[in-house]
Amino acid sequence: MRFVLDATAIRSGVVISGEDDWHTTPSVLDELRKGKVAKDLDFLKETSLKVSSPKEDSIKKVKGAAETTGDISRLSNTDVDVIALALELKAKIFTDDYSIQNLARVLNIQYQTGVEKGIREVFEWVHKCIGCARIYTKEEPSCPICGSELKLVRKK
Repeated sequence: MRFVLDATAIRSGVVISGEDDWHTTPSVLDELRKGKVAKDLDFLKETSLKVSSPKEDSIKKVKGAAETTGDISRLSNTDVDVIALALELKAKIFTDDYSIQNLARVLNIQYQTGVEKGIREVFEWVHKCIGCARIYTKEEPSCPICGSELKLVRKK
């Protein structure tokens, strides 16, 4: 089986076995260099973990899907890289991140969770004004009507 690991999978201590094909992105490693598992990164790279960057067209496809679901403001660039690499490699994503799981389902990418149960349904997100309650599908700095803050909420 081919897997792409995100930072949550590595932080949770997923066991990388030689029988599977393990991948991650440089941006995941950059995130982890700041954390408690930083000392384990060299060991991971010396084992069977392959590090590669996704292609720009895969990143664009993931961002386009994330715009459609409203996940774009919930995903980091690292999350986008992980999903894009899994898309390219036709790999299963190993993650406990709900936003990654949500978009993976939309893009028909398999995923496996480590510690958490995982999502039960796909969510779409919209921006709702906390003042006048208008709904916006695109992120705005504030409500164009009343000037209040917009909050990201699940689309009903």
